[in-house]
Amino acid sequence: MSDRAPVRTRPRALLRFWRVNNWVVRKLTWLNPYWVLLETVGRNTGCPRRTPLATGPIDNGAMLFIAVHGRRAAWVRNIESNPTVRVRKWFRWVTGTATVHELTPAEYERFNRYARLGPTTFGLDYAPPTLVRVHPVHPRGDSSAAVGQ
Repeated sequence: MSDRAPVRTRPRALLRFWRVNNWVVRKLTWLNPYWVLLETVGRNTGCPRRTPLATGPIDNGAMLFIAVHGRRAAWVRNIESNPTVRVRKWFRWVTGTATVHELTPAEYERFNRYARLGPTTFGLDYAPPTLVRVHPVHPRGDSSAAVGQ
């Protein structure tokens, strides 16, 4: 019997499924009102990385998202490395600054049913979901322009 903790990896078939699925969803985010496209900067390559996400509520002008795989998600690690992001809802890109927080039950309940389905269906037991808050940066200082509307 080994004293080492088991290594947790995702099955290859699941990784292949998400690689294909995310490619399709990235192309179709403009069709679905429940999807947005989050663009981060890769922490190792510096290249733009686009991730489709479920739309969350807007809190004081900031968009909220659930990171299903918590801080283990690549896009969350990219945000922790460089918090400047862009979000596309429909055909409009908005630049903002993202922050990562713990997801409380009260915040979780604010999300629509579609967004809440992710952590219960695809979440990892060893990586609790986290909350990502994107604060828009308005180039003209116009703070009245709401994100995602």
